[in-house]
Amino acid sequence: MKYLVAAIAVALTAGCATPPADPEASVFPKILPFPAVRTMAGDGQPGAVDGSAARVNRPHGLSYAKEGSLFFADRGNHQVRVLRPDGTVATVAGTGKAGFADGPAKTAQFNEPIAVAVERTGAIYVADRNNHRIRKISPDGTVITLAGGDSVGFVDGDLKSARFNQPYGVALDAAQTTLYVADYLNHAIRRINLVLEKVDTLAGNGAPGFADGRRGTARFNQPYNVRVDGLGRIWVPDQLNHAVRRVTPAGEVSTVAGSGKAGYIDGATTAAQFNNPTGIAPLPNGAAVVADRNNNRLRLVTPDGSVTTLAGNGEAGFADGPVANARFNQPLDVDFDDSMSRILVSEDKGHRLRVLPKDTGKASAK
Repeated sequence: MKYLVAAIAVALTAGCATPPADPEASVFPKILPFPAVRTMAGDGQPGAVDGSAARVNRPHGLSYAKEGSLFFADRGNHQVRVLRPDGTVATVAGTGKAGFADGPAKTAQFNEPIAVAVERTGAIYVADRNNHRIRKISPDGTVITLAGGDSVGFVDGDLKSARFNQPYGVALDAAQTTLYVADYLNHAIRRINLVLEKVDTLAGNGAPGFADGRRGTARFNQPYNVRVDGLGRIWVPDQLNHAVRRVTPAGEVSTVAGSGKAGYIDGATTAAQFNNPTGIAPLPNGAAVVADRNNNRLRLVTPDGSVTTLAGNGEAGFADGPVANARFNQPLDVDFDDSMSRILVSEDKGHRLRVLPKDTGKASAK
């Protein structure tokens, strides 16, 4: 396995004979050394304990907020929780029991929330899997239903009429006027216009498959998550196609990497293999970090589509330390902090939040 610094260097230099189109790339660090994996929260045992000795239960989707908090969907606890900058965990909303109830944070109920997206106002959007709804938590903790209803379906239209089938991922665009949704069992990427209060389908047609193309001609197979990059493109870990896909704002779908078959191969574009990718974090230069769940690894897709391994030795388990020796138990989602100085990881069966901190070259007490 290639050392992470070298892999990131490849990502930052590949295809850069001309300046990158994304303006963020001009301020992106040229060297990103992340040599080790550490644990931020959780002890490997499922639980719902707040504080400094926190326990979590199948943490899923991550969303980093500008003040330094990391919000996450705690799937097994049916809650939305937050890892604060001081290292303590707090419950944002949810009783801890599966159900459906809007209202104040302490009485609101979710049923296996999968992903969260934090707005600049402090509001949080939640993909509420088994309630087939998109929920919204206001800054004061009040929970409402934004879109979806009692029945499962594949229906566009106004927020109350729209129907989903296990929404898994949510992500805001830069203007925060559009919320993208990975509609897992509808095998589609949906779009909520937060200004017009309308839902439509950006790509996919409700049937599983593996096809690039525009809008309804494209096919996915259980898209697990969505993230938006600096150019407005939507990145999708397409779980059962074992591929990384990308969607333009106009709905044009392309395959960035992955052969379509489950496996573990580093290499060029469609020769590379993943095994149930579930999380993705785009970098400003066109690369992306991928949570390769069933390979128990973090992978890097470079701007030219080549794939290399960033961290994890492939053995399911737990071990902090150098990236080549670190062990994960189903890494589920990945995100960066705002300074790109940490890679943040949720771990499904490991019941932990992990981190790859940037090596500043200075001695650390931790």
